[in-house]
Amino acid sequence: MRLGIMQPYFFPYLGYFDVIRKTDRWIVFDVVKYQAKHWMNRNRILEPNKGEQYITVPVDKHSSRMLSDITVKDMPQAREKILRQLAVYRNVAPYFDAVCGIVEETFDDVGDDPVRLSDLNVAGLARVCAHLGIAFDYRICSELDLDYAGVQHAGQWALEICRQLGATGYVNPSGGKSIFRREEWQAAGIDIAFTRLPDFRYPVGGKFEFVPHLSIVDCLMWVPGTEILAYLDELSLDRGGEPMAAP
Repeated sequence: MRLGIMQPYFFPYLGYFDVIRKTDRWIVFDVVKYQAKHWMNRNRILEPNKGEQYITVPVDKHSSRMLSDITVKDMPQAREKILRQLAVYRNVAPYFDAVCGIVEETFDDVGDDPVRLSDLNVAGLARVCAHLGIAFDYRICSELDLDYAGVQHAGQWALEICRQLGATGYVNPSGGKSIFRREEWQAAGIDIAFTRLPDFRYPVGGKFEFVPHLSIVDCLMWVPGTEILAYLDELSLDRGGEPMAAP
């Protein structure tokens, strides 16, 4: 079983779905502190004058700052605002109706207040994966009763989770490569590999200009799901060659 482990982001960029595509099971890593102005509750879409804009889910103030405890502030208002922002694609993007449907269904899936931010983000991941035809078998980390007492550095969180869940392989985005120590994974008998940063470029219409690495929402507005999936399937995993962290 090959695992992927990441914090749940709000409609993340294409590379996030590449990691899901290349794993057998997904661990929603929600046992971390919530970070404001982070991909946890916002992402970027196009804007005709400024180039790009943020779509943001406001969150309640909470005594705990653990991501698993953070709730969305006023779900109906958040939904209305984001759909209003997506209207910039109306009459221009060929898949506008389908993508707005995905966003509406995501909000419908988690219901009304109170809703945990992580649940909303997972619902979005599930909806996008279903649209693309990507299997999304996930578990919530905070519900797994795992023991992290042995974690001594950042690269060992994923190792401990993999070890305790009996994984034989692990896939991580390329950006986090430096925190891992290959010899630790070899000692545990778990294969570690990294995705490559996608360079997926596509034509956009109207007054828009293409901006790389926006939310998957932007990509889905312009490109059919079958074409996106075919692109991801062409991306190979990086199994070594570049340096990882020194012991």
